[in-house]
Amino acid sequence: MDKKILEILMDMSKDLKEVKTGVQDVKETVNRIEVSQNEDVIAILKVNKKKTDFEVDYLNNRLTEMVKRIYVLENK
Repeated sequence: MDKKILEILMDMSKDLKEVKTGVQDVKETVNRIEVSQNEDVIAILKVNKKKTDFEVDYLNNRLTEMVKRIYVLENK
């Protein structure tokens, strides 16, 4: 009986070590995913900023051209 209890305890100890290892692997994976997501968000924001800056510059130049034309027409 004692031998069987000892055997069960040894099996439980081995299983517990496997569970701890699995949990550690999951934690490492989650940390990698979190870092990757931050980098993805930053990359998306940079692309959006470039597009927005381009559009603002374009609209600003168009507006400036229109203001020049209106000025010329008013002076005629």
